[in-house]
Amino acid sequence: MKKLALIMAGLLLVGGAANAQDKEAIKAAKAAQKAAESAMKKAKSTYELSIANPNYGRKETDFTKLEGARTLINEAIASEYTKNNPQTWYTAADIEHEYYKKYEAESKADESVAPMYIESSSRLLSYCVTADSLASISTMKPEEYKLNHIKYQPIGVNAAIQVLMAAQNLSNSEVEKQDELKNGAKYAKKFNQAINNSSLLKDFTNENLEDWKAYGKVFYAQSVNNINGTPENDVVEAYEALIGTKYESVAYQTLASFYREKNKAKQNEYLMKGLQFLRGKEDGKALGSNFAMMLMQNYFQDKQYDDFKKIAEIIKTDFSDSEYCINAYLYEGQMEFENGNYDKAKEVFLTANEKFPDEPKGLLMAARCAWMKANSTGQKKADMDEAISLFKQLETANPSDSDLWGEPLYILYNNTNQPKLAANYKKYYKAQ
Repeated sequence: MKKLALIMAGLLLVGGAANAQDKEAIKAAKAAQKAAESAMKKAKSTYELSIANPNYGRKETDFTKLEGARTLINEAIASEYTKNNPQTWYTAADIEHEYYKKYEAESKADESVAPMYIESSSRLLSYCVTADSLASISTMKPEEYKLNHIKYQPIGVNAAIQVLMAAQNLSNSEVEKQDELKNGAKYAKKFNQAINNSSLLKDFTNENLEDWKAYGKVFYAQSVNNINGTPENDVVEAYEALIGTKYESVAYQTLASFYREKNKAKQNEYLMKGLQFLRGKEDGKALGSNFAMMLMQNYFQDKQYDDFKKIAEIIKTDFSDSEYCINAYLYEGQMEFENGNYDKAKEVFLTANEKFPDEPKGLLMAARCAWMKANSTGQKKADMDEAISLFKQLETANPSDSDLWGEPLYILYNNTNQPKLAANYKKYYKAQ
């Protein structure tokens, strides 16, 4: 019994110590809460005593005194007891708004102040967004919330515009300036979150709003694409966010370029999406024809001839006035030529020559097709004569470019036992 009594006494001592510790913890927590709430209230009162107020003879803001308010509100923001109170963030926004106006004015005369103005804009936007978000789910009376919402929305919007402009400038930085690109991504992301997801701006209207949203997305995409080490999925996600905006074609163009050396199948996927998006759009013809040309080349190189022929046909019909149109015929003819279909290839090349008479490749390849057919049929006279006729047409059309027809005609005349005619072209024979 004595031993049991000793054990019970030990347990009581431990329990007593634990209770004492709990009491100390509760006491410390209450003190921390009181300090945080005091800091928040003092920050607000210091702010009110710092800003310009003609009624009290203050013509301008006392920033020395306001700095004290900023220190106090930062303590309240960091405290778990006041960080979820919308009043903390409203006060933070009020204080930061004074710095925002100060830096705005100073930056017009001194460019070195611009970075401070941008950072102040970024903080001000965050404070306004956070305050409104917390207030919207708090026990605040609806009429009070509405008044605050009306007050802080334009302040937040003006700050957001400065953040967007900073994102634009920084997203165009050279690749070597990685810090600037990272800041460009940071500001664009902050703007996008505010304009698309915050309660502060959910009911904001402006005739340029959709353009602003598109700008925010494209500036973010530009930045992350040029930041070294950005994960592939992040780049793809950033540009796919542009689909449905005025920059949709930019998304397809950039993603196709992004995958050019990495994954041809993915490159083709985005080229095809871009082509489908731009077909029928007059202002998209130049880029659309470029997409089609790259697709056609890829399919041809990989011998995906069914896909190749579909794209070649699109180029012939949709982009017939494009510089790439002749390539559709030349590639198609080359495909038939490589497959030994010399008559079909010749037909395609002659069509190319008919449509693009200033480009000698069509007639040149038609002549070579006739020559190859002659060789494959034992150099039948009719086939050899056709080859000679086509090379003579090439000579007539391009008299100064003997590399196209000189040597072939010498060989063909020799092979058809026409030495006198062959003699006229002997000087072009390079194997002599």
